[in-house]
Amino acid sequence: MKNQENTPRIVELVGERAANIFTARGYCCSETVIVVINQGFRGDLSPEMAVRLGSGFCHGMGGAGCTCGSLAGGEVALSLFLGPRQAGGMKAKEFDKVAKEMHDRFRDRFSATCCRVLLKRRKEKNGATCKELTVGGAEIAAGLILEQQPELAFKVDLDFLNIRESKVGALAKKLLGRE
Repeated sequence: MKNQENTPRIVELVGERAANIFTARGYCCSETVIVVINQGFRGDLSPEMAVRLGSGFCHGMGGAGCTCGSLAGGEVALSLFLGPRQAGGMKAKEFDKVAKEMHDRFRDRFSATCCRVLLKRRKEKNGATCKELTVGGAEIAAGLILEQQPELAFKVDLDFLNIRESKVGALAKKLLGRE
């Protein structure tokens, strides 16, 4: 598969891998999004650091119910690959537009950005699950990254994105210290 010609498929694989990691590893939404984007695009964070970086955004900023963690994780992921304070990053004003676009696309897809509101909708059977929000955040971030830097499609780790872990396998890796 020629990665650059298959941007929609890459975005789909990112979403599928996010769903898998969310379920198998038990990571929260923000941790999952950062891990999938970082590893999927061969970022320079270790998997452990990527998880740690996302931990404060779980459950709407530590349970406060504010910004959805998958949106926050998507913003972190954008910063890792497009942010202005890195070699090859975007200019600050252009990056601000992309960061806002992440927010706006998330809001358009899920009708809210607040964790508390999203969870309330889910309880009323009128909204997305946390897993669906995680998939959406990862897909939106991946799409924006590829829109801004299409050459990153050649860097995508398709092997990583195609892996499907089980809960048991993920637990075994964790116990063996291989996560």
